[in-house]
Amino acid sequence: MIVFINGPFGVGKTTVARLLVHRMPHAKLYDPEIIGGVLRRVLGPFAKVEDYQDYTLWRRLVIGGARLLRTVSGRPLVVPMTVWKRNVFDHIVTGLGRVDGDLSCFRLTAPQHVLIDRFSSDTEDEEAYSWRASHVGVCLEALDNPTFGKEIRTEGLAPAAVADQILENLPLHARWSGSR
Repeated sequence: MIVFINGPFGVGKTTVARLLVHRMPHAKLYDPEIIGGVLRRVLGPFAKVEDYQDYTLWRRLVIGGARLLRTVSGRPLVVPMTVWKRNVFDHIVTGLGRVDGDLSCFRLTAPQHVLIDRFSSDTEDEEAYSWRASHVGVCLEALDNPTFGKEIRTEGLAPAAVADQILENLPLHARWSGSR
């Protein structure tokens, strides 16, 4: 099983993903942002892009990494990632579906002012503030589309309550066993 958690920057994807990993037996967190950071450092001097998701190699590596983790560990994966470009989303979701047909996609949402408050108070990644702030509008507009996953509204909810909603929307076997 793969649980893909999408949504704009600051909505709480990684926090909720970590909670899910603790609540789903044997689940593993898989963060594709790490791959993007490596590609930016390695390819940046040769092929500059505004967003590492524009690297075709990033998309392939995200899917390949999921395949490797599922094959080697046999564990369910929880994947938090902001993907607002439809072509990138479609490629990633199609690939993840081939890795494991038991794929659930969720789209966390919150109003713009809530998101800005959340990521402006992020002390772990202060350098990302300007990127997130400049992309919050386009993310909100694109991710308003149900194609990007089942919506879970996060405003006014604690991360644990958001994780509960995701668990309630997973197939029954996944809620209790954490595996296929």
